[in-house]
Amino acid sequence: MLVKQRASSHFIKSLMPVLVGSVVMSGLVLPLAAPAAQAQVSDQQQWVTSPDAVIALRRAIIGQESSANFRAVNPHSGALGYGQVMPANLASWSLEALGYSVSRADFLNSPEIQIMVIDHKLNQYWQDALIATGGDEGTAVMQVASRWYSGSPYRYTSNRPQYYRGHRYPSIAEYSSSVLQRYQQQWVLVTNSSQDAQLVNVSTAE
Repeated sequence: MLVKQRASSHFIKSLMPVLVGSVVMSGLVLPLAAPAAQAQVSDQQQWVTSPDAVIALRRAIIGQESSANFRAVNPHSGALGYGQVMPANLASWSLEALGYSVSRADFLNSPEIQIMVIDHKLNQYWQDALIATGGDEGTAVMQVASRWYSGSPYRYTSNRPQYYRGHRYPSIAEYSSSVLQRYQQQWVLVTNSSQDAQLVNVSTAE
């Protein structure tokens, strides 16, 4: 990995609430224009932090990056593990996700740590992208992919070839488009699995 990262209109319309008179950002909550808007804010927050979306994103990016190899190390960039996290990001990302920094060896030897760190950052990127795109799921996915791959969420249309130490990598547009395709496939699998689990839980409770 390089230095660091439209679904259907029916899907977006079914999930994206219309916010009225409220802005929630960096802990700042401005007064609501009407009580009904409170429920809409809660709906958006629930959607933004959807674990299914983060799981689908992680699987899409992992399929593009390491093919699910937790011990993978990129020979050119030194990117690490399942999500090909750049070594320069490891200390700060693990501190954010876990409350402490981990070493390169500890990271490569722990699939659990890798998933926690990756999901933490993807959730951040996903929330940022949904806000930036006004809830456009497809563009948000490509922004997350672009940010993971290049460090910028706004280069997802760049067709310029990427190089690392003289070695050619796919363009950011190629990478982002591929992640979007994988995400759409994984979204179906993840949400179907979640629905199956809910049905099992309900059946067991009865």
